[in-house]
Amino acid sequence: MSDDAKWISRVAAEPANNALRLAHAAALRETDAPRADFIQAQVALTGKLDPARRRTLNRRAEDLLADHSSAWLEPLRKLGAQRWEFTRGYVESLSLPEEALAQHGKELLAREPVRQVTLETRDGRSLAEAAAQPWFEQVTWLRIQGPGVEAAAEALALAPHVGRLEVLSFRAPSEGGVMALVKSPTLTGLRVLSLSLEEADPEVLAQALASNRLALKRLFLSGARLGDEGAQGLTKCKTLGTLEQLALNRNELSDEGAAALARSKGLNALERLELSGNDLSEEGALAFKSPKALPHLKHLELKEMGLSDSDVEPLLRRLGKGLKL
Repeated sequence: MSDDAKWISRVAAEPANNALRLAHAAALRETDAPRADFIQAQVALTGKLDPARRRTLNRRAEDLLADHSSAWLEPLRKLGAQRWEFTRGYVESLSLPEEALAQHGKELLAREPVRQVTLETRDGRSLAEAAAQPWFEQVTWLRIQGPGVEAAAEALALAPHVGRLEVLSFRAPSEGGVMALVKSPTLTGLRVLSLSLEEADPEVLAQALASNRLALKRLFLSGARLGDEGAQGLTKCKTLGTLEQLALNRNELSDEGAAALARSKGLNALERLELSGNDLSEEGALAFKSPKALPHLKHLELKEMGLSDSDVEPLLRRLGKGLKL
């Protein structure tokens, strides 16, 4: 392994360690001074700066990208990367087809400390191949999309090197991939699951989530067409007791569904609930006015429903600025 690859491996292992990034920048100065300057500038921009210094560093970082990004990114392009984003001096997120990840993932992740991947799937086979390799453990955030997303989700659920995956987002054509994921024996580190559904039966989805084995902290089900029965199903999922955030925006919930959520004993750890864009009246909103209704609740979103502060004054007294109308 080259010295630079060793540095990248260390940065990937400690993504929050800015001192390590600056140490790598110092080591790079003799061979790639512009990249060293870029790392230092982007790291500095994450700290407290006076406005003039921030403007200067922003201009410096933008100029360095304009002059040198083509050279820095060319090796990634050759390996199939299509889109990317720099974070504190490095490419930490990129998009590519699943075939490119399977063929070149090891080299890609050795060139940059990539942790976030958006994957265009065809049939899921290449994702399965990639996730069977030890280097895949560097990936902690994954969005899967494309015609093969269902098969990809099912393959991911059984893959051996997905234990460090923390965030997963995908558009599911049906509930089959969801069922496989929530029962996965290997996705032990998954804490955030975001699902956008196309043709899945919302009630079957709720049943699938009832089989959940994951210790989820955040669950996003916006636009999932969940009705009141689906909401009631979620409240009965004992394995969702670890949830701190639940997003059910733009579903088909009425006051009955809101009341079921408010009465839930299985969602007692919930701190943030998003219900914007549903069909709730003042009565449904006030189901959360009592401190006994989701006792840890600190943030409640009820936007796009025409409610005013005066309509929900008791709820406003409970949550204050945590209530968003």
